[in-house]
Amino acid sequence: MDSMTQSNSTILVVDDDKTVLDSVVKLLKGAKYRCLTATNKDQALDLIRREQPLVVLTDMKMDGATDGLLILEQAKSIDPNIVVLLYTGYGTVPSAVEAFKKGAFDFIQKFSTHHDLLVPVERAIKFAHMQRENAYLRSKLELTNDGVFYGAIGTSPAMLKLFEKAKRIAQSNATVLIVGDTGTGKEIMAQGIHYYSPRSKESFIPVAVGALPETMLEDELFGHVKGSFTGATIDKAGLFEAADKGTIFLDEIGEVSFDMQHKLLRVLQERSVRRIGSLKEHAIDVRILSATNKDPEVLVAEGKMREDLFFRLNVIQLRIPPLRERKEDIPALVHHFLRQHRDTGIVEVEKVDPKVLVALQEYDWPGNVRELQGLILSLIAEATQPVIRLEDLPKKFRPGLMTHVSVENQEELDFKSAKSKIIEDFEKEYLENLLLACNGNVTQVANKAGLNRKTIYRLMESRNINFEKRRLVD
Repeated sequence: MDSMTQSNSTILVVDDDKTVLDSVVKLLKGAKYRCLTATNKDQALDLIRREQPLVVLTDMKMDGATDGLLILEQAKSIDPNIVVLLYTGYGTVPSAVEAFKKGAFDFIQKFSTHHDLLVPVERAIKFAHMQRENAYLRSKLELTNDGVFYGAIGTSPAMLKLFEKAKRIAQSNATVLIVGDTGTGKEIMAQGIHYYSPRSKESFIPVAVGALPETMLEDELFGHVKGSFTGATIDKAGLFEAADKGTIFLDEIGEVSFDMQHKLLRVLQERSVRRIGSLKEHAIDVRILSATNKDPEVLVAEGKMREDLFFRLNVIQLRIPPLRERKEDIPALVHHFLRQHRDTGIVEVEKVDPKVLVALQEYDWPGNVRELQGLILSLIAEATQPVIRLEDLPKKFRPGLMTHVSVENQEELDFKSAKSKIIEDFEKEYLENLLLACNGNVTQVANKAGLNRKTIYRLMESRNINFEKRRLVD
């Protein structure tokens, strides 16, 4: 966790045992958290009202009573977004069930190591920040246009800077090259530039130039005259002429042939087009936007793009960062897609659990915003209740997250036994998912898990994981 997040994270620690209280506070302050302390329920509730801590860490039993549960209930009534962790030296599964039912974030046995305390606290802090950001973004996106550029969404510094630049260049007539990975929203950015430009009342014509055969592309862009080839029964204007006074967007410009690149260069130079089979030039007043999902300078160096065409297209370049570089935009994007599509499923989805947003930020999104949008649409379509929960996510989004134990048929287990069972199940599922993701490469699994290969092999043996067998089954 970064230092800024920690400095904004106040934890209220509640325990009637001063020795334990001092020890816990010392450990938390060593991890750069700001701490408040209370030794009973009344002090704790008073501090919650006055100081509004982000997280409460409280002993379950004080003076022989279950004050921790009372603090949990009353803290939630004061601040529904407060995150409460309970700890105890007398934990049982029924106690954990009761705590979770009342809204506890986690229930931990009194910690014997620093790791036992700091890991759940860090998770709680991260969840608390996400929960508050969740509520803030919902209201912000519903009431303002902050972080919105036409249909593109982003609240990260990188995207806000990009939106500002795009709005500024939209007012000019400059040719723009938009660079970004597949799924980052290059066409939406182009639409936004047209929307904010003086040409906004005229046509915006997108062309997937990389998806069309060259003969068809030439006819689409330049048109033809009657009789110029078999099937040319009438004169036909091309898309450059159709976009006159407006904007044309040439997507995946790096995929076209050298011959077509030469013809496009001529349009850029002469601002006129000649239909196939015609000797007549048609003057056009068109703003040209283009895009590529590859580095254009690399395309030039590899001889796949004409250098003179690159210079003509690259008067201004806009680079859209991939989603993995701006994961802080994920909550805003999720709320945007939710607002657009919330009523398209069987039930109307009202919100997303903050734990889901935390999980989504752990994923690297190779398909970028398009992949995220597809996931949200799928979750809405399959939703059976108005809240999207962590368990609704596909497994690949939660391989490293410890979910709360299912306590069915475990009423007889004590806390340590139940915790041991959870850890065994978690380790097995976590490693199986990583092995699948890494195609059985144990070295990659060890690197991703932060463990050595010997430990991975030991865990595979102890958890009875046979990857070759699992791969054949899948």
